[in-house]
Amino acid sequence: MSGSVWPYDTFQEPEPRMDDRSIRAITCFVISPFKPRERWDDMFKLFQSVASEVSRRINVPIECRRADQIVSSGMLHSEIWNSLRTADFIICDVSNQNGNVMLELGVAAAWRKKEQIIILRDKNDEKPFLFDINPARHIEYELSFSGYQKLVNDLIEIVEKVLATFPFHGTPGYGQSISLPFRASLNNGIDLRELYTEDITHRVLLPDCLEFGAPLNYRYSWMSLGDRRLSRVHVKAELKMTLQVPHLAPFMGIMVRGQNYFTNFGHFIFAQHDGTIYLTIREDDTGKHHNEPLGKIAEFDMRKFIGFDVSIDDDVLKIQVEKVVNSKKLGELPYVFSAGRIYFIAGYCRIGIRNIEIDEL
Repeated sequence: MSGSVWPYDTFQEPEPRMDDRSIRAITCFVISPFKPRERWDDMFKLFQSVASEVSRRINVPIECRRADQIVSSGMLHSEIWNSLRTADFIICDVSNQNGNVMLELGVAAAWRKKEQIIILRDKNDEKPFLFDINPARHIEYELSFSGYQKLVNDLIEIVEKVLATFPFHGTPGYGQSISLPFRASLNNGIDLRELYTEDITHRVLLPDCLEFGAPLNYRYSWMSLGDRRLSRVHVKAELKMTLQVPHLAPFMGIMVRGQNYFTNFGHFIFAQHDGTIYLTIREDDTGKHHNEPLGKIAEFDMRKFIGFDVSIDDDVLKIQVEKVVNSKKLGELPYVFSAGRIYFIAGYCRIGIRNIEIDEL
């Protein structure tokens, strides 16, 4: 890591390698003053409570960090620049326009998309409003009990909106030109760029399929038809597990009308490692959900291909996985997404996929 205090020098280095965990936490880097200590420590605790609540709703850890928590043998400035570079989103409080805060915000603004930065400001701040950064998300708050309560609610709402752009915040508009019907045999030695995976995701052509997945990095263990968003769609594919994490419960499946890789942010049909087929049922706006068992494949062998056939239109969600057949009237579901992406998801495993057919209904 560069020992330079200048952010440009840090930006020229390769992006730091991310750590692997069963589910890697979403990271939030907080930019704020440190003094008076009591006020800003309390604010940081408020941010942590917001992260905890959003984490509970989406069932994925969210870590909040700020500069005074960075401990390493390197230069503090370099650690800050790398945190600004690699965090999933940033919260910045510009109240009183602290010099260090404004410098870090400037660096973040140069490196990051405005949708990844949440700017806070004390409503009664004597400093003038910063119109130059107005395009970024702003929240004004008051230093009162009711003001803090409103700030928590506002932050929960806006953080969920930020996370809803994952994982395509770095690839705006990707795949909008993909034409349908789409066909990919993937057993003929030909890969197709329309099938999008993140750079960090394992992806290799095998003789009989395309293998992909990140068993120890769940947030990157998916593939999609680019960023193509559809409401009425029919998806068929054959999937098998090629590698699993022994101490976890692997699963594989297809999501329609998906907002991101979180299983409760779309209509997700999946096969558990024991052959049980589930549908994820989202229950309300907060993300509360449950997995409804639809049936079980007899003599299931995760190393053999199984056929998924999923369709959704204005009225019904139809599901067939091998001999397990089910359907749900949309009007009877507690929560229905209006449109979204198609995701092929490998949970705690790698999967092989072939014979993909996607048609718009």
